[in-house]
Amino acid sequence: MIGMQHWSVVLMAALIATAAARVGGAADLQDEPAAVIATGDFNGDGIADVVKSVQREGGSAGPHVLEMLLGRPDGSFAAGESYGLPGGEPSALVVGDFNGDGSLDVIVGNSDGALLEFDGDGRGHLKPAEKVASVGSVVSIAVGRFTRGRNLDLVVSDLESNSAIIFLGEGNGSFRETWSFQLPQKGVEFQVATADFNRDGIADIVISTGEDDWNYEVMLGNGNGTFTYAPLLSHLRDPNSYCPT
Repeated sequence: MIGMQHWSVVLMAALIATAAARVGGAADLQDEPAAVIATGDFNGDGIADVVKSVQREGGSAGPHVLEMLLGRPDGSFAAGESYGLPGGEPSALVVGDFNGDGSLDVIVGNSDGALLEFDGDGRGHLKPAEKVASVGSVVSIAVGRFTRGRNLDLVVSDLESNSAIIFLGEGNGSFRETWSFQLPQKGVEFQVATADFNRDGIADIVISTGEDDWNYEVMLGNGNGTFTYAPLLSHLRDPNSYCPT
């Protein structure tokens, strides 16, 4: 039996994460391009740093870059290195130690469906992008442990196939596509987030549009990279019209 207080707190945090998946950068100007952003300690000094994808020059026609901002003790940030982002518009960004070396890495997904991995060296630098997987068109990415193993896995919301696709991590920075399930409605950009809703040690998934209608779907992890729809934990306008397979 899932404790109601625990489940409510975890679900609220997950829904906030989906709503905040795409945010503006330090946008004082209305025409400044939106940023896809995340935080982590990339240089091991115990202070949170920021990594974000932006179009730094030329507005919507400019090149996409991945920027590193290194945190200072006073709460300010020092400009770090920038890295080119090939392909379509960046739409999602996640941070984790994907190759098991103890340093944080970055994965960026774009509108062309590519998942680009930047390996961190633990000193605030990233290696050039390497394509580790692809789908139709990335909307959102979330990280979790979907098996009993120690490797980090990914769930990707794919607009083109209207599905959430599971990629299990190999622990060396590579991933293999293993499973997928249908999303509630075609043509809608669904955000994904992960949390352990039922406290079984396996990450579960919540899917939402990130809008204010508070419609969401919860999928409970089975421990083998597959998931089971949890109707009692989900809230859909017409739950009888949809059941993921």
